[in-house]
Amino acid sequence: MKLWLHSIAWKLGIALGLIEPPRLQPIPVPSDEQRRLMEQRRRY
Repeated sequence: MKLWLHSIAWKLGIALGLIEPPRLQPIPVPSDEQRRLMEQRRRY
């Protein structure tokens, strides 16, 4: 119950702009070109 109440209070604070939302870390996504180059390196 306490965790649920804390979660609701946190979401409400973010929605009202009282709390700055947490910043998300970017997830590196390899492009097709990077994958192709990695495959070539593995073969040699």
